[in-house]
Amino acid sequence: MFEEFLTEILALNLILIITVVYLIRKLIDMNSEFNRFKSQKDNDILEARKDSNKKQRATIKGQISETIAPWSMTVVDSVSELNFLGNPIDFVGFKGLDGKGDVSIKFIEVKSGAAKLNSNQRRVRDAVIAKRIEWVEVRINELQIQEKVL
Repeated sequence: MFEEFLTEILALNLILIITVVYLIRKLIDMNSEFNRFKSQKDNDILEARKDSNKKQRATIKGQISETIAPWSMTVVDSVSELNFLGNPIDFVGFKGLDGKGDVSIKFIEVKSGAAKLNSNQRRVRDAVIAKRIEWVEVRINELQIQEKVL
């Protein structure tokens, strides 16, 4: 009877030892997984910061380009023939406005590096290419606004 009791205690101890070893192993695995996750998170944050800095530099370069561009453009005769819009395109140029002859109207978008037109800029470009342009004159009278489309 005592031997059966010892056998049961040994069996229970063995089960307990196996369970403890299993739980310790699981804890080690979970700790390792957590450390890997934390390391990945730290790397992701670092990459996001680098990407943010890169985009910020590109934006600043673009703004500088827009500021400097009017003095280096040959699509107009002088800077005074440019009107800054900013959105959806950067400039409207009126080539020849400083003189007495005909005037050519230029829609101008300044880009730097590998920057591409956004969807609204492409839509404006396509409207200009398709000649979907008209002159609209708006006159404000005392009580009403009168529009005249030519």
